[in-house]
Amino acid sequence: MNETKTALIHPCFDEKASHTTARVHLPVAPKCNIQCKYCSRKYDCINEGRPGVSSSVLNPAQAEIYLSELIKRMPLGVVGIAGPGDAFAQPEVTIETIERCRNVKSDMLFCLSTNGLGAPEYLEQVQKAGVSHLTVTMNTLDAEIGTGIYHWARYKKRNYRGLEAAEILIERQLETMIKAKELGLSVKVNTILIPGINESQIIPVARKAAEIGCDMMNIIPLIPVEDTVFADIKEPDCKTVEGFRAKASEHISQSRHCKRCRADAVGLLGEQQKDEITDLLKAASEIEPEPEAGRDKVAFVSREGFLVNRHLGEADYLYIIENFDGVLKVTDKRKAPLPGGGDSRWLEIAAALKDCSHLLVGGAGDKPVSILSESGLSVAIIEGVAEEAAMKIFNGESIAYLKKRHVCGAGKNCIGSGNGCG
Repeated sequence: MNETKTALIHPCFDEKASHTTARVHLPVAPKCNIQCKYCSRKYDCINEGRPGVSSSVLNPAQAEIYLSELIKRMPLGVVGIAGPGDAFAQPEVTIETIERCRNVKSDMLFCLSTNGLGAPEYLEQVQKAGVSHLTVTMNTLDAEIGTGIYHWARYKKRNYRGLEAAEILIERQLETMIKAKELGLSVKVNTILIPGINESQIIPVARKAAEIGCDMMNIIPLIPVEDTVFADIKEPDCKTVEGFRAKASEHISQSRHCKRCRADAVGLLGEQQKDEITDLLKAASEIEPEPEAGRDKVAFVSREGFLVNRHLGEADYLYIIENFDGVLKVTDKRKAPLPGGGDSRWLEIAAALKDCSHLLVGGAGDKPVSILSESGLSVAIIEGVAEEAAMKIFNGESIAYLKKRHVCGAGKNCIGSGNGCG
């Protein structure tokens, strides 16, 4: 850790600092590896002040630009990644973001929030990258009770449900806290108080966190969210929450100043988000990456070779657009690999499009998008005329207005059969 960081105090870990130290949450982690029954992660909802919500999502390069602009406008002391999903659902994105942001301003505190499931293997890396504070959400030590809190957990490329999912999650959460303390990180445990579900677990979690050596506990009252299992449960009142905090404080220090921040929060805790900052975030999210040398074409998938209207998993052909001094032409029609090859199919597509900067698709699964992105190909899920989008890309302009609001993932909102989709 840099010596300059030791003078800073994290506002979420110290109430006094919450009035003096500004922070920014960079929304670079949209994916999650568990589904909680109290959670609905909506974007583009600026009026909702709760965790898991962000008006935009950034990639690491966009986050670096956004932070560079923010520090011109305010004295930031903390950079955090708190969603809108989980920081370790895509650990490589989180680590890259931290490293880029350290280059912008190294004398800040860096923190992460996680459910713990995917964290243990990457804690040493993030600690070396500069992370000094970690928040782990743990709602129960009892797996039976956990089945009432979690729909599923995805661990090591496999989905788990019920008791098995809860057991794996609890084990990994404990492992995360233990390893984080061994690495010298400051650790806060967040516990959502869900009336009728996990009241009996608040004190056991407090005792276990203290036993491990965690620094603080934050008991957070449930926020009932529409279209979730707990939508009709009444939010615990202040007296109830404070009663649990008083009992838990016999074991571990309690946070009483949490503002239940959004995944894109900026400024002092509880400070109203300014429209200027929201506009800055949106502008950063629309910045298209600079194409690599040799990637001077744009590819798209289509039914007829004109509109971007086909799911990548169903693509028979990959159409290629080139720019001839402002005149665009579809110059090639490359045969797509046959479905059924698993990850090798996406690697073949990456090789076939090594001269392209972007691939425009009507839908795609998380896995192929991840593999193709790692190859240097930017995958955009849009709808519209291929050449219109390509012209914007060639001119360095945003194609955000063409992007679909919902994307394919784990079968949800999928527009195709999913045949061959990762």
